[in-house]
Amino acid sequence: MLEGLKQKAGLPLNPHTYRRTFACLLCKEGVDTMIIKDLVGRESSEMVQRYARSVSFSNSLRFYKALLG
Repeated sequence: MLEGLKQKAGLPLNPHTYRRTFACLLCKEGVDTMIIKDLVGRESSEMVQRYARSVSFSNSLRFYKALLG
C-alpha cells in the first residue's frame, strides 16, 4: 500500500515517515507524550520527545513543498 502511495505522490514515503508525522501532529496539538508513545507503538517516550524537539509540522511542510518544486 505504501509503495503505491509513494509512486502516486512522488514523495519519500515509508512507515517511519507516517509514524513521525503522526507523532508530530499529536505533539503540536498538545497530546501527552506518554499517550503518543502508546499510539505509535514505542516502548519508551524518548523517541516521541525527540520528534517533538526536532521536527515541527512547519519544518515537515517546508521539506515536502521543496520536493514538489
